[in-house]
Amino acid sequence: MGLRLLDAVGLPESNASVKDPSMRQQRSWPVRYRVILQPVTGEARDYVVLTWLGPEKAVMMAANADGRGYGTSAGIYDVAVEELGPAHRDQRGLVAIQGELRDRMEF
Repeated sequence: MGLRLLDAVGLPESNASVKDPSMRQQRSWPVRYRVILQPVTGEARDYVVLTWLGPEKAVMMAANADGRGYGTSAGIYDVAVEELGPAHRDQRGLVAIQGELRDRMEF
């Protein structure tokens, strides 16, 4: 149980490929993450999140948006995070938000 970072094919990242957390703080462009919430019973639920603040913030945003089952078997049992890459740009070079969850205070 806990936060697991997945590589591009959905496998847990090795220690050699884990991104340096101190570098994440210096990012100059937001990153897209897929957050997969696994309940005790039932189907996994996934969310695409856009944030400047790393996978931990993405998990918080997905869990908040999910808002189901606290204290029940529909509650969150496990979490996995996959980094999908940088946010898309529009024609003007600005962040293009394409339906991802986002914190309006970041944008």
